[in-house]
Amino acid sequence: MRRTAIKGLALVAAVGLSAAACSSSKSKAPSDGKSTGSSSSGKVRTLVVEDKPVASFTDDFNPFDGNSFVSQENARSLFYEPLYQFNTLNSSQDPIPWLASKYAWSNGNKTLTFTLKPGVKWSDGQPFTSDDVAFTFTLLKNFKAANADGTPVPDSVTTPDPTTVVLNFSAPQAANFQGIANQIIVPKHKWSAISDPAKAVVSGADTVGTGPYLMDKFTPQNITLKANPTFRDGEAAVKKISFPAYADNNAATLALANGEIDLTGNNINDVLNTFVAKSKDNHLFQTTAPYFPASNTVALLLNQQSKNAPALADVAVRKAISAALDRKSLATQCETDYELPASSSGGLTLPIDQKSLAPAQTNDLKPGPDPDAVNTILSGAGYTKNGSGKWTKNGATIKFTIIDPNSFTDYWCDAEAMVKQLNSVGFDVKDNGAFDYNSWNTAITTGNYDAALHWGQGGTPFQRLQFIMDSSLASDLGQTSAGDFGHYKSPAADAAIAAFNGATSDADQATALNTLQGLFSSDVPAVPVLYGAAWYEFSTANFTGWPTSDNPFINPSPRSQDYEYLILKLTPKP
Repeated sequence: MRRTAIKGLALVAAVGLSAAACSSSKSKAPSDGKSTGSSSSGKVRTLVVEDKPVASFTDDFNPFDGNSFVSQENARSLFYEPLYQFNTLNSSQDPIPWLASKYAWSNGNKTLTFTLKPGVKWSDGQPFTSDDVAFTFTLLKNFKAANADGTPVPDSVTTPDPTTVVLNFSAPQAANFQGIANQIIVPKHKWSAISDPAKAVVSGADTVGTGPYLMDKFTPQNITLKANPTFRDGEAAVKKISFPAYADNNAATLALANGEIDLTGNNINDVLNTFVAKSKDNHLFQTTAPYFPASNTVALLLNQQSKNAPALADVAVRKAISAALDRKSLATQCETDYELPASSSGGLTLPIDQKSLAPAQTNDLKPGPDPDAVNTILSGAGYTKNGSGKWTKNGATIKFTIIDPNSFTDYWCDAEAMVKQLNSVGFDVKDNGAFDYNSWNTAITTGNYDAALHWGQGGTPFQRLQFIMDSSLASDLGQTSAGDFGHYKSPAADAAIAAFNGATSDADQATALNTLQGLFSSDVPAVPVLYGAAWYEFSTANFTGWPTSDNPFINPSPRSQDYEYLILKLTPKP
């Protein structure tokens, strides 16, 4: 399953895990975004990228619409860029200057000042200035549905000069710097005329950005991009990029195995034989198991405001669901052990968050099911079994539906297996795979669902929990939420989030983070299931310079900002 950043939390540095669908070089990369060269023979090689199964594309390049081409295919930053880039595989690495060259916090971490790179131009020749940054953040504030990444929005923005922008927040936001600085910026002179930025259809031909690419050709079956000749760091070495449409995971996997795709992020069954063994040019991030780095916590989202499944509002039901799951079986049968079973009820991702793991939530999830715990939890909450062996209360069974597109082959396998596991201990559960990515994404973000297996988002331990627990990210049912898709509301969790944001010491942050992990464990706003892999397969047949475990210069899992950084480091073969 590719962890693509759903229309959700911008706190995702991995922000937009946009992150990956179940279609499921050791040369040092420069940090300034400059291209590294071109084919010495003069031959133009086209980089072929497959991001998720899509039967056909629409000519929509709107970065604020989670269903547009650029959002679906993690191509947003090839046109619209962030102020800073982040390598989420290395939390100790400094932020990478992109459209901005410097930043500074002041006023108790409530004021953030960016100094922009001078001389940057939009692709139509207009200058990029602080007015564009101010306009973008004001747009996010005024149009909540357009805030596809849940970026913290300032109360006010000032622009002392064309290369300086000052964001003023009502509360400390240093903990959310990644989400703020990784926000893509759009041109004021184009977007100020758009009345509804979340729903506007912006064609490729009408797209204006600061990024390294322009739209070349559009068809419903293939979109090609060409290098922007006026890009500030010089024309990219990769001159053309192709995004072909594949109807399902099987078609995409076959094309990948046949050497027709250069870059993707798929969960491929038996990847060593299906992909790696097919060519000496086919590679993974690392050569040893599990072959992909863990990057998020895959969780079963439970909508506590679902009108069709009111039992999910009962914490006892959510705890019992967690106890009933056979995580080890899911990891082995559906994820080929590329994703390991979650071992902590606190919601963090292991092993990358090990240093932040609360002692009380260490190894407290069993890899196998615990039917005795299910019985104890539900009977203690007043549930009894009816003549059909189903748990009931006030005459109603614990009934809900898990939705995941059946084209997401591993997630659909997980969903079907969870239905069997849950029903075997007395739940009343169904699954529904009749979704494509767009309809599934819309159902989750607007609250029109009961339960869904979904990848996590966030580039830090705090952001991973905030994505699930921050009630300020949720909108009313029917409206688009930026996070908290389970509609979990806890004053204690909101207070801990505020405490983390306002913390002035590592000890205070650790205390707040431990509180959040404890609440995640006791309230079960979502059920941790697996530690999601940063899916990534690549071919060296046409290009070199890829990130690997020996040179992890960026997280290669599908996400817009990371893809731009990665592609700009590639060199075409002669």
